[in-house]
Amino acid sequence: MKLKLSISLLIFCSSWFGYCQTSNPRHPAEWEEISSVIMEFRYFKNSDESWDEALDPFIKTAKACIEEGINLYILKPSNNSKYRHQANLDFIFKARNINSPFVHIISKDTILGSYPWARDHGMNFVYKNDVEQAYLYNFSEDYTGDFIAKQLNYPNAIITPKNNNDYYTDGGNFLTDGHGTFNIAATDITEDLPTSLELKYDYFYQYFGILKTLNILAPFVHVDYFLKLINEETAIISYIPNNNYDISIDEYYDHQYYIDQAVISISHYLKSAFGRELKFIPIQNAPTTYDKKTETILHTSKATYTNSLILNKTVLVPQYNIEPFDSIALNTYKKTMSGYKIVGVNCKQYGEFSGAIHCLTHEIYANNPIYIKHKWHQGIVKNNLGGFPISVVAKSSDGIKKAILYWKTNQTLTYQSLQMKNIENDIFEAIIPAEKSGTTINYYIKIQNNNGKVIQKPMVAPKYSYSFIIK
Repeated sequence: MKLKLSISLLIFCSSWFGYCQTSNPRHPAEWEEISSVIMEFRYFKNSDESWDEALDPFIKTAKACIEEGINLYILKPSNNSKYRHQANLDFIFKARNINSPFVHIISKDTILGSYPWARDHGMNFVYKNDVEQAYLYNFSEDYTGDFIAKQLNYPNAIITPKNNNDYYTDGGNFLTDGHGTFNIAATDITEDLPTSLELKYDYFYQYFGILKTLNILAPFVHVDYFLKLINEETAIISYIPNNNYDISIDEYYDHQYYIDQAVISISHYLKSAFGRELKFIPIQNAPTTYDKKTETILHTSKATYTNSLILNKTVLVPQYNIEPFDSIALNTYKKTMSGYKIVGVNCKQYGEFSGAIHCLTHEIYANNPIYIKHKWHQGIVKNNLGGFPISVVAKSSDGIKKAILYWKTNQTLTYQSLQMKNIENDIFEAIIPAEKSGTTINYYIKIQNNNGKVIQKPMVAPKYSYSFIIK
């Protein structure tokens, strides 16, 4: 991909106001299509752990990217770097049969203070006009993001917030729904800042097109420690029961209070893009552990399973070698994100240093995306003799060629299809025929643009589809 002069002209720059921005920006959600993943190579290896355990995040991410057809860019210290490691990443991958054109190892001196937490110093991805030219915006200390933008020739600009103390701009502290409805950030309780809702707040609105920003208090600062949006209306939330604590080794015994308060604040201030209440699925954190041999502590507030990574149809979930908590977390993801491939990733060593797989990675979203917004039917739906209208907003810079609705009932074995009509601008609609009360209907939507690209909603359909019961 080469950056042309015409692209650079799309960025509005003003030295007077101190920012560059594109028109009508949209920051995508984590469950949207991605094209690449960024990692920085550093391993944490305890004496009693194998190399496979220490390097599991890199190995599992590489394998998932290859399977999904996603580019993986790993920045590793160059040979003359003072941070040089004993481990040879090229040899490690070769020995494990990881050899693919999707895996790119870039030799680079450590990028200042960012590494290995690529999430916290990475780029903020936006599209112009929902689906057009992509931009990588970076805050002043986003060293990895700035490097990657130049390496891959993306238009790039530095954001300088007006109120630096109000929010932590680290990538792990950014959570949005992809429709510009809201963003959730967190501030440290030591800053003594109240929970607050900001409308069209400064850089979140100007650069990312996000209408509401909710600031919540959290002692661990980053929102991805305890909250994970998996679709527009569902979040996985950390749960830390009291019996997890040995106060002598874990002073953070009151973290559950702040998680509970965060849920209350989110429920009070925010609704989904469709005006409905958000749902929370709890997963219990692994308990605090102390390894006497290595004298290392894994605090329960950091042994979180919400710090996961969605790679299109694959989800990488942190594991800490602590049962039954690891297995329960995986099973909860399998149930909650039905249709996705759920893969456990050993993050114990990284958790001891306050990170997991989400902290170690940063995604670059797809070029020429297909944007889909759909308020799905759910639960019990009142019987309608005229049928059940299914409406979707679909956009592509190449234009939409067709939208198809697939549906079936619990009495049928195969999906039937209906061509959706373009009723207005980017809105497409079809009607599922009326059925008798008590019938369960499953459905999904397939969108194709004029360039032949196809995206489904949900992405993992037909393994998982939307469903409702007729009353």
